[in-house]
This record gives sequence, C-alpha cells and structure tokens, in this order.
Amino acid sequence: MGVTAFSVPVGSLGFWEDRLSKAGVTELKRDETFGQKRLSFVAPEGDPLALVESANDLRLPWTGNGIGADHAIRGFHSAGLRLRDGGATRELLGFMGYQPFDSSGGIERLIRPDGNGADLIDIETMPDLGRGQLGAGSVHHIAFAVENRAAQLAVRKALMDTGFNVTPVIDRDYFWAIYFRTPGGVLFEIATNEPGFDRDEDTAHLGEVLKLPSQHEHLRSRLEATLQPLEA
Repeated sequence: MGVTAFSVPVGSLGFWEDRLSKAGVTELKRDETFGQKRLSFVAPEGDPLALVESANDLRLPWTGNGIGADHAIRGFHSAGLRLRDGGATRELLGFMGYQPFDSSGGIERLIRPDGNGADLIDIETMPDLGRGQLGAGSVHHIAFAVENRAAQLAVRKALMDTGFNVTPVIDRDYFWAIYFRTPGGVLFEIATNEPGFDRDEDTAHLGEVLKLPSQHEHLRSRLEATLQPLEA
C-alpha cells in the first residue's frame, strides 16, 4: 500500500501542520500533487498519511476536540497502491467504474466519476518492489461501499463471472462483506451500507463506547486491557 489521504478544506493545511507539530508528529512535509496542496506525515506505527486540500467536498465535517468545520476532515480523499505491475489492477478498477484521471511523477490517478468524495485511487508501478508484510503500520485491505445486499450480490456475481475468487457474504453485524484479491495482491472488500453502525447505539453517541461484532465479543476483556484509550 501507498499513502492513505484524507480530504480537508482549502486553506486548512497551516492549521493541521501546527496541530500535528504540537502533538509531536514528525516528518511533516508540504507539497502539491495533481494540482492539490498536500501535507504528508508518518503515523506513530510508520504508515504514510496525508491531508489534501479539496475544494467543494460536501461531506459533513468531523468536528470536535478543538477542530472547527473550516478545518475538519471530510473523509477519505484517496488510497495509493504500490505495485510491481499496475496493468491488471488498472483493468480491474476500470471494471469497477474507475476512469483515468491524470498521471504525474510516475503515479497514475484513477477516479470514480459518480463517487462520494472518496473516489480516487493512485497506482504507482515499482517493478523492484518487495513483497508487503502484515504488521504495525500496514493496511490490511481497501473497502468499497455498496448500498445494500442486493447490489453486493450483483457485484459478487460480476466479479466471479470475470474470474475472481470471491468469498461468500460474511455477516459483520454492522455490514455484510465480501473479499477478493486483486491481480497486484491487494485485498479488496465490498461492504454494504446497511444495517449501519447505529444499529445498536444512538447516532448522537456513536463511538463513545467500544462496540464489537459478535464474532469478536469473546475477545472484549483482552482488547479492553490492551487498547490505548482515545480522547475526543
């Protein structure tokens, strides 16, 4: 995987650079990619992240903890894939509705024209790239959303008809999921928007307590003993 980027309002990178610097985040770097200003940095576990100034992102801002709507993150901006050969994955993304957008510095950008704001995939072809390993700082998979189970089943059939090995539908309590491996080795997930994360708690209080899908409930005591508390 490459960089995971989040969308922020135009003119907000100064706020974020100051906030992250005060929080002890290092390796902050300003640059511009595909005509958009970007602030790149490395998360505590080594994963590369970025904030990208995006005009006209109409998604609701994630405000709170001293972050106002003028600076708040809107959601995912783009995901980057580093592949030895990007051709087959590019073809798959085309099958999924992505179209060529631009290329710069050896990176090809694809866009889903009818996306929800998180509609960009960057492919960086690196023939000598080593094989990725799971661990701290790595991304396990990229998830794509469909509205409901009927749409998911249609996508699953289309993928299988094309020759992909797709898992059965898996009940994750808050959504249903299917998974398949891309030609470049990246794991893709197709998840439903239904029933949603408000199925077992009030929308106004989402995220205030640790909620687990039923298949992981037996791990609650271990997780609560080891997870770092989050302050919002």
